[in-house]
This record gives sequence, C-alpha cells and structure tokens, in this order.
Amino acid sequence: MLKLYRLKELTLFDFCYSLANLKSLAFIIPYFFFWYLIFNNFSQAAAEWIQSTEGLFAASYFLEDQELVVKMFVDRSATLSLYLLISVTITPLFILLAANNQYSSDAARGAFRFILTRATRTELYLSRFIAVTLLVLICTSITTVWASIMALLNNEAELESIMLFGFQTFILLSFYNLPFIAFMSTVSTLTRTAFGCLFFGMMVYVMLVTFIFLLKDDFSYLIYLIPSGIKSVLTNVNINNILISITALTCYTLVYFGCGWFIFKRQDM
Repeated sequence: MLKLYRLKELTLFDFCYSLANLKSLAFIIPYFFFWYLIFNNFSQAAAEWIQSTEGLFAASYFLEDQELVVKMFVDRSATLSLYLLISVTITPLFILLAANNQYSSDAARGAFRFILTRATRTELYLSRFIAVTLLVLICTSITTVWASIMALLNNEAELESIMLFGFQTFILLSFYNLPFIAFMSTVSTLTRTAFGCLFFGMMVYVMLVTFIFLLKDDFSYLIYLIPSGIKSVLTNVNINNILISITALTCYTLVYFGCGWFIFKRQDM
C-alpha cells in the first residue's frame, strides 16, 4: 500500500543521493555546458539575423513551415523560440543521461531486497521517477530563466510578453521531459548496469526514429510512436496547442511508465 510519507522520504533520499555522486553530474555538466555555448554565442546581432530574410529562410528550410517560423521568430522572442526549438530537439539525448540508471545498478547489486523490507515496490518505483523528474525540472527552469534574461537583454519584447512566453515554454518542456524519463524508467528495469541502460536506451530510440523515417511515406501515423512526433504542435505555442501537448504528453508518460511498472513489479529482486 502506498504511504505518502515513505514516498516523500524515498524521493528526498534519491534526489539528494543523486546530487552527491557522479550519476547526476554526468547529466548536469554536459547540459549546462551545452546551453552556455548556445547562449554565449546568441547575442543581439544573432537574434536580429534570425529575424532577417536569410535567417527566416534558413529556419523555414529546417522546420518546413514558413508560417510557423514567422510566428516563432518575428511575432515572439527569437531567443526563447530558439531555446524551445533546440530543447525539443535535444531533450531525448539529455534525458538519456539524466535517467539512465534509475534501477539498473541497484537491481544488479541486490540492494532492493533490503529497501523492500521497509517500502513497497510502488513507492520505490515512483520515488526514483519523481527524483529524476525533480532534477530535470530544476535544470530546465534555470535554462528557461536564462533564455528569458537573454531575451530581455536583447530587447526582443516587453517584459510581460517575455515572462508569459517563458512560462509557457517551461510548462511545455516540463511535460515534454516526462515521457522520456518514463521511457528510460522502462529501459532501466530491463538492464543490469548503468552503461547497459544508456546503450540500450539509445539503441531503442535510434531504432524507433529510423523505423519511423523509413516508413513515414507509407505509414505517416508511425511518427506518433514517440513524443517527438508532436514537435510541430509544441513549437506552435498557443493555448489550444498547449492543452493538446499536455494531454498527449501525459498519455505518452502513462504508457511508458505503465510498461516499466508492469516489468518492475514482476522482477525477482
């Protein structure tokens, strides 16, 4: 039976423990270094270039939607729009690093058999998921504020507009992270080492992307096998698309999380 006080204690322990060892640093250091390189080179001149004819043409070629490009880089903050676009693209890679060892190593060492004398499998599985989610959300909030400050320094819009768009961006990215964390939770239940989990997660994701790319002309709906399939909805920010995105990403999360939980509760610890 799920006890909230045990879930809270387990979550806090897992979160603090992950910050105290190299497991979280393998995600935090590359994540912030990557965004430092992006923001350090995205000055006001770069923001003005991406709003120019050449910049809009290049973005249109990449997104294959000229109307969406105008909405993102002309009607809204260029810096925050670029941050949203890059985040949606690279999220799978960083979540692989952040969530690759939720259960693998402890299952291999047999540590769960001692924890399960004082907690249930539901509490254990859910606490690891929440702890990783907290870590990712904190990092996402920092980079979103960072992007918003850059937009203000570049004088791209009024303070209220940037704050609103920054908040919308944070909400979308927060929900977009969840399915990939749940996906790695499932992968972690199938492997016995951190490296094996990382490798297997990358392999499965690359295989899915390749499979979708090869069959996209005949079976266009296959793109929705992974959360990246709704990228066009995520980047076209409005109230209706935000609600659609949150609903769809919640469904992805529940499916991936349910698959992992189904495997975890039947494992021999």
